[in-house]
Amino acid sequence: MLESSNSIVAPNKRVLPSPDRSPQYDLFATFFGNPRDLSNSIELWDAIPKYSVSARAQNMLRDDNGRLPVHKHDFHYHPSPKADNPTFKCTMSLQPASIETEHGRQDYFPSADEELVEEIIKKIFSDQHYGLHDVTNKESWVRFSLNMIRKELKARGKTRSFQEIKQSLEILTRTVLEVEIEGQGNRKTAYTAPILNDMTRVKRSDWLEDPDAMWTARLPALLSHAINNLSYRQFNYRILMQLSSPMARWLHKRLSHEYTNASITTPYQILFSTISRDSGLLHHNRTSSNIQTLERALAELVQHEVLYFHESKKRNSGRTITDVLYTLTPHSNFVSEMKAANARVRDARTKLAQN
Repeated sequence: MLESSNSIVAPNKRVLPSPDRSPQYDLFATFFGNPRDLSNSIELWDAIPKYSVSARAQNMLRDDNGRLPVHKHDFHYHPSPKADNPTFKCTMSLQPASIETEHGRQDYFPSADEELVEEIIKKIFSDQHYGLHDVTNKESWVRFSLNMIRKELKARGKTRSFQEIKQSLEILTRTVLEVEIEGQGNRKTAYTAPILNDMTRVKRSDWLEDPDAMWTARLPALLSHAINNLSYRQFNYRILMQLSSPMARWLHKRLSHEYTNASITTPYQILFSTISRDSGLLHHNRTSSNIQTLERALAELVQHEVLYFHESKKRNSGRTITDVLYTLTPHSNFVSEMKAANARVRDARTKLAQN
């Protein structure tokens, strides 16, 4: 429950810090357009392929005791503005969550369901009735209920039970994410934390009786850092939640964050190998099958008027496909969204400089 406009009281009565009003949080929660349809992509946080191991792949990886190995994946991260910053090589490690189920204890990696739940929690956080941001200590807190998540999923065409939502929250809380970022020379920066921290839960008997009972969680430090430094961008949350393919959602986020100069006359080019490396979502043994997965995702983006059309040019060595260059032409709706996002960035920087 909210005790005042500046403090969140968890169900166990532990009072969280009450920071001064945060101009950075005000800017994060203010959108250029219909706020119901918009949310924020977080630069480094959303570049980490933390939802890349599908439920099907996990079923194949589990041993007879329900255990999963640590999952590692290499990807590249290029901070904005790209012209001024180098590309960083990164390695992600996921320590799976151990969850008690009706079939016994099993390990889980976060996947598509957890991705959607996290997006909703970030969206709830952007409503200042449910969030708190401490700019000094770089902490961000959110309160929510299972019913809030369930209603939002249903409104976006995704139906999940209370038990399924609770399990997703457990996976987000118990999965340990580690990212190593290579710097200059042999220097590396490491980040290690659960996806959601310090979760204050409601007991099963209580949430069955009252699904509106409030939970509390601390959001990732990388998100708090992004709020303080304005390293986030507005994107179309409504479309993201409508997309059925994890690959389509990844592409939509990537385009929304990187394609700042979106124009029908300035298409976006990206290699198949780059998408495979940075998304971690292409798991088929055959390259042709992975290309089909990607092209279905691109077709879905055309259907939802993110892209107007796309072209591909295969690179071959003999009869073997070594890579594919994709040229993506944005839909006019997406171009308008990017212009609004750019205007919001300019406005936020001006306002923050004035504070």
